[in-house]
Amino acid sequence: MSTLTLLYIIQRNLFRFGGPLLIAIGSISCILNLLVFKKDTLRKNPCTIYFISVNIINFLYLYLGLLFTTLAAGYDIDPSSNNIIFCRFRYYIALVLACWESSYLILASIDRILITSSNARTRKCSTRRLAATSIISISLFWVLFHIHALILMEIFQIAPNYYVCFYQPGRYTTFMTYNSLVINGALPPLLMIIFGFWTVKNIRQVHRRRNHSNSTNTGTTTIGRPYALQSKDQQIIRMLLVNIITFVICKCPVTIFYIYQQSTEHENKNAEQQIIEQSILQMTYFVFFIENSIGCYINILVSKTFRIELKRIISNVHHV
Repeated sequence: MSTLTLLYIIQRNLFRFGGPLLIAIGSISCILNLLVFKKDTLRKNPCTIYFISVNIINFLYLYLGLLFTTLAAGYDIDPSSNNIIFCRFRYYIALVLACWESSYLILASIDRILITSSNARTRKCSTRRLAATSIISISLFWVLFHIHALILMEIFQIAPNYYVCFYQPGRYTTFMTYNSLVINGALPPLLMIIFGFWTVKNIRQVHRRRNHSNSTNTGTTTIGRPYALQSKDQQIIRMLLVNIITFVICKCPVTIFYIYQQSTEHENKNAEQQIIEQSILQMTYFVFFIENSIGCYINILVSKTFRIELKRIISNVHHV
């Protein structure tokens, strides 16, 4: 069995059986997340707005991204390989959704930096109004920024009876490669990691100042109290940090493959090698979509408040 045949079988079975499974568990995850985050105990927190937005994007990802990829890679049903309008629409939506998700997580990270600051004025900047304004602004920016995909995507034949929807060769391919590497690849995880460490640093400073205040307070009257994070804020931070770690792990394989493609773009590749690379790329996409499907299950593991609210929802449904 040739390498090409083996990779094709792996890719096909991965999406034929794994794709529908991811869509199913992902849909349940997104719906449960939205139900929990809309509860009064959580929805008043500004960061919850970002979580709700991310879950909406994840749900759209499942049916506008993973579903199409599953049909193409698992069942050989790919309208984007013979319909230019669908080709361009599919890539445009994929680019926009990818930027929306990473941007919302970055904004959520910034919000957690604000709320964990020891400066009261800085903490007051964390508001639902700022969250809504930030989401609308960044969403419109990415919608306009990626309009080029609606014009410059094309359908190419890379082997007999094998067509793919891809970037126009030349400068646009170079631009999209670097765009994928920087905007969708390296930059979002880097910013999330930086802001995540910043948040952890703020939390440690808050605990350190609170412990110092408790150890030095020997009087009977206390004027003011050191700032302390509420339990729900701590759990939201924990959920965000774990979701960021999952994002980085699942999105990195695609970025690594893009780096490989860019470093070998000037090599002469035969049709078999191009098809092999296309198969490997599809498999990295499968890992890419895992993060969009498991958010609820991560939150169940790391947040007691989330578990309590989810139990209440399930209990209410059971009693109906």
